[in-house]
Amino acid sequence: MKEYYLAFRRSLKSIIIGIIGGYIGTLINLPLPWLLGALLLNLFVSFSSYKVTFDKKIFLPVLLIIGVILAGSFNITLLYKIHLWIYSSIAMILCTIAGTIAASFYFYKICKFNKLVSILAALPGAFVVIAGAINDITTDKKKSGQVVIPQATRVLFIVLFLPFIFVTQIGYQEIDSFGNTPTFDLRYFGELIFLIIVSLIGTKVLEKFRIPSAPILAAMIVAGFFYTFEFTTAKFPDVFINVAFVFLGSAIGCRLSGLAPKEILFYSFHGAIMSAILLAIAAFFAYLLKIFFGFDFMSAFLSFAPGGLHEMVVISVAYNIDPLFVSYHHFLRIFFIIFSIPFILKIMKKKN
Repeated sequence: MKEYYLAFRRSLKSIIIGIIGGYIGTLINLPLPWLLGALLLNLFVSFSSYKVTFDKKIFLPVLLIIGVILAGSFNITLLYKIHLWIYSSIAMILCTIAGTIAASFYFYKICKFNKLVSILAALPGAFVVIAGAINDITTDKKKSGQVVIPQATRVLFIVLFLPFIFVTQIGYQEIDSFGNTPTFDLRYFGELIFLIIVSLIGTKVLEKFRIPSAPILAAMIVAGFFYTFEFTTAKFPDVFINVAFVFLGSAIGCRLSGLAPKEILFYSFHGAIMSAILLAIAAFFAYLLKIFFGFDFMSAFLSFAPGGLHEMVVISVAYNIDPLFVSYHHFLRIFFIIFSIPFILKIMKKKN
């Protein structure tokens, strides 16, 4: 417990900034105010001389808690929908391949990155795995920056950009407990503690297989099972949800802290262009699904948009879009990328 207390102390400045940013977000009607307000203010502060950090030791538990929160939107009717997603699954694979080809071509021709760096920088997902891969194959700080900074920018750009599209098309929404008014009795707290424990066990299992975003994936799978079959109905109250999103927004906003301003500006600029390319391709495939198979465009677009898994699911819950539909397609994209990376490295090594 002491190490978590110390981690909290190291992250305290970022959390306080996040609380201020979240509150400002509510005043100006920012989409997902407690998440994006905390993210934006921490990102802004990270460009100044005032250094903020968010310790990974508390970031992972936060992801687990958010996974349980998001799993609370699951219900048994979702089980009858998976067989309807065959065409969207095929479209997701094709979208991932098309996005990687287009973005890597941009990095190779316009930014003059080498071929391997271009492909790794262009992959639309699995940020942690990609960052680990580039660090394993090179000690060149410049090449690492060419991959890591555009990838981080992709997540931040899409997380910031997408909610404004949804506000324009659907209207302002904020995540809450969906009308849930909990009864704070022994059973209520017992069920939440049980969900956290089983989600933690699931996290350890996924971590052994090096699955990215293991805490949130495990919590959504395990807690989602209990919510889906209605073994439990206990859900976190609104205040706790807002606190969790302040933590998440603060952690994401600190990602680029400490990087050289020149590197951040150059690679972030091209990362933003890459993000726009990937969003355009995602919108194209979502439009095809709507035209030919009758899928809802906004649901498909959110499912194909290559932002962070947890951020995209957060947006889906805020706008009453099936989180299972969204998370399933993001899982598919992430797993496809993870399994592709070893083959990409092997092929590029042979060519070199």
